[in-house]
Amino acid sequence: MEKAINCCLMVALLLYLFQSCRNEELFINEQETLTQHFNEDKDETSVDLTQPCDFTLSNLKPNTTVVINCVLDLQREVVNLPPDVSLVYEGGKIVNGILNFSGRGVIDGDLLNSTLILTGSTPQLKDPIFNFNPKRWGIIEGKVSDKVAKNNTMILNTMILKIKELGITMFEINEMDAYFDVSDGDIDEVSIIIPSNFHFKMGDNCNIRVQPNSDNGFALIRSRSTVNVVISGGKLWGDRYSHDYNTMSSSHEWGHVMSLKGVHNCIIDGVEMYNGTGDGINIDADQHRYNDGTIKPNGREPKNVIIKNCLINDNRRNNISVTDGTDIYIEYNIIKNAGSGDHSSGISANGTSPRVGVQIESHKQNAPDNNSVYDWEKTENVHIRNNVFEDNFAVDVGLYNGEAAFVYENTFRSQRAVGAAYSYNSKIYNNIFERPEGFMSGSSGITLEPRYWANGNHRITDYEIYDNKFIGYQFAIVAGGQGHKFRNNTITDCQRGIILLDSKNLIFENNNITSNASRSYGFYTFSGETSVKNCLIRNGEIDVQTRDLFFSDVNNVEVGDIIVDNLNFNGGGVFLNTAQNITIKNSTFENIKLIDSSPILINNN
Repeated sequence: MEKAINCCLMVALLLYLFQSCRNEELFINEQETLTQHFNEDKDETSVDLTQPCDFTLSNLKPNTTVVINCVLDLQREVVNLPPDVSLVYEGGKIVNGILNFSGRGVIDGDLLNSTLILTGSTPQLKDPIFNFNPKRWGIIEGKVSDKVAKNNTMILNTMILKIKELGITMFEINEMDAYFDVSDGDIDEVSIIIPSNFHFKMGDNCNIRVQPNSDNGFALIRSRSTVNVVISGGKLWGDRYSHDYNTMSSSHEWGHVMSLKGVHNCIIDGVEMYNGTGDGINIDADQHRYNDGTIKPNGREPKNVIIKNCLINDNRRNNISVTDGTDIYIEYNIIKNAGSGDHSSGISANGTSPRVGVQIESHKQNAPDNNSVYDWEKTENVHIRNNVFEDNFAVDVGLYNGEAAFVYENTFRSQRAVGAAYSYNSKIYNNIFERPEGFMSGSSGITLEPRYWANGNHRITDYEIYDNKFIGYQFAIVAGGQGHKFRNNTITDCQRGIILLDSKNLIFENNNITSNASRSYGFYTFSGETSVKNCLIRNGEIDVQTRDLFFSDVNNVEVGDIIVDNLNFNGGGVFLNTAQNITIKNSTFENIKLIDSSPILINNN
């Protein structure tokens, strides 16, 4: 019987929480104050807050302040309060009954609990911040059954909803370590749901964990079609290493730690996110766009989303995925170990493709002519800045099917830093690319992969790459595509400085390459026919161990022109092997070797 009453008390309480803080003038000196009586000779620290109160709330006068520094048991009775009564928390509690407010009442949020019901005229909180005490509201911490974890989710969501409905803007959990079942249902119902105009704040000792499950898709924290959301602090844990991957034929890659869908003005600040079965954070629209990229009447793209000061670590798919949105800022984060594991193809806790630190991966559909796409998802003005990337499996930043991305002032330390394809009009600048352990096979700083339309035109176009520092990669820059500009980059101790792939209208200016690594090259092409059309390489210093400029099998099939102007080749000189349509002028080198090549040499020293 007592459990049933307590359950009813909790439900009723959640219906009657309060709007906002009243002014401190409610606590003026003229109010009558009632408090626990103690020996005046004892100091404040001697108060025993677990002792029963020696007063009741019956027959209070209007305009009274009651300080609760003891246990006030209402004994399942209804207490009718007069107008302008203020109940102030000072370490005690009110339990086991109903407080019926008659008007302009105020109650301290720390007095709320699952056995206290508020009725009548809705009181206001003394403080607009609601401090959620998990034990007070029935959250069971530690490893629990699925049923208990599902109940944990229901309790937390109910409290968030009612607090929000009644005007409180900050919901704070200082300390908790609990599992929440967010599987087996509509993701917009069974996740922990964060509403609009709301700050979900977690303390350093707040750990929120996914109850292990077997679903292919879910989210621990979810906010959809909301505005003005802040989620800060705390630690969020997925179930990557305890997930059941054997119950259905699927990739199990959509179990996200946090899902932001169609949100506007959203800030994620100082949150740690670990071990997602899918992504750490997934940012997308609430529905696909029209073919031309315009938003449907009822659609919402993410807009003005900031991810900052977070640690995002060891998520199975990507640490952050952005599939749609405008004005996305990813800044001052540590992003590491995305997609960790080996190359096993089995469905397991091992990483699953694409395994990227930050992935821009808008969904496009080729139009019937294969010379344009339907922009079903679209990203624009995405800023990735001031982050540290470490040990992400495939690549730190993947720029695929996006536009107007800006990658700057980051530190990259993974085997592969930035990879791009099917994207355009982006900038990569003022970054440090470094391999602390030295270069390893396949390591690369920036790779722009050639992709083509059916008519042969390039699809990756108009990148600007400048003022970056590269240290210790096998390949510093791999350049394919069209219309890119590379300037003022410094490349040190890389085995290959700048590699040219199939490309058109590239400009390299003031790039300096030095390397003491064995078999190191400056400008380089792989063996196998390469088409480099209208490429200008101008100004700069090259000093490497093998060849400063090595072009092999270039422009033998398609006509293209490469102009090398005003470079100082201070190391191994120039080697051209079956490379055509090359002009070298105003440059210095100690030796040049030519095989089946006829360069134009002008004003050389």
